[in-house]
Amino acid sequence: MARSGGKINVVCQNLRCRYYLKVKGNDIIKSGKYRIGHQRYYCKHCKTYFMETKGTPLYRKRLSEDEISNICKHLVEKNGIRFIERLTGHHWDTIGRLLKDMLERAEQMNDYLIKNTEPDSI
Repeated sequence: MARSGGKINVVCQNLRCRYYLKVKGNDIIKSGKYRIGHQRYYCKHCKTYFMETKGTPLYRKRLSEDEISNICKHLVEKNGIRFIERLTGHHWDTIGRLLKDMLERAEQMNDYLIKNTEPDSI
């Protein structure tokens, strides 16, 4: 007997699906994880797979959330890209692309960082 899963708070990300971004009536199941650790979902209506980060600034990033959060903390502290490269071990092009994507989606990135980053204890 299959276990009943918990409530999935994800909506279909396929533009051609009739349940695109609709909570009511969607039929989405978990379908494993990608190699970087992000959850993979499957919409039974349009028969497509999508990543949990689709539509967010973290979509198609090969860095983990912890690495991106660490880079963001260094950027907020006004460290340069080359210095962050030395601290984190990531290439400066990777950091530059991340910075460009964050600037294009500044409002979403701000909401994500506020929700998922804990303030450092003083």
